[in-house]
Amino acid sequence: MRRVSRRTQSGSNMAYGHCLEPDWLPHVEAIIDVVSDGNCGYRCIASGLRLADVDGWRIVRRRMYDEIIGYENLWREVLGSSFETVKNAVHCPEKQEGASFKEWLTLPDMGLLESTAFNVILVNLSHGSASTFLPLRSTPSSSLHNRLIIAMANERNIHWVMVQLRVNAPLPSLYPSWDRYVEDCAKGWRDGFVFRDIAPIASAIMNPPYLL
Repeated sequence: MRRVSRRTQSGSNMAYGHCLEPDWLPHVEAIIDVVSDGNCGYRCIASGLRLADVDGWRIVRRRMYDEIIGYENLWREVLGSSFETVKNAVHCPEKQEGASFKEWLTLPDMGLLESTAFNVILVNLSHGSASTFLPLRSTPSSSLHNRLIIAMANERNIHWVMVQLRVNAPLPSLYPSWDRYVEDCAKGWRDGFVFRDIAPIASAIMNPPYLL
């Protein structure tokens, strides 16, 4: 399956610029499109991790599944009634290609799971639901340059795109549940960054993204 990327430089005609909170546009270097096969959200994560274009999304889903199964007690507490839904969504059979409606990536439900599974800073810049997710139990690198930031945004609740932030860009406010469940060793993840509160303009993304 061929990966389709569309890079849009900040300051030009940003095809997906409307997906982001307006205040964030000056901090965006580029917006990168990915294949819209139901796995677009996972493809954004895979692209940020520089995984193979062909099956990187599959690696992402399987790693998230391993995380939620391996630390089931933690994620049952974090996700509550959404636990089974998220677990079934990230499960990826061996020969699966596309993703059904129930398997799409959703935020904020999967935000802490993604950041913890890959030890990355996950940033949702979607219009009306911008927030930052940090790992829950890993010790961060002492160098900010070694902390990988993956940013993404949702287009009309039907498609995810990857967002490349400028160096030293501020980040949206922390997802509230992080403070409740983070282990002491992981509290340093928030050090050294500037977090900005954004007043919600629309309701949070509840429907998984998909583009026909």
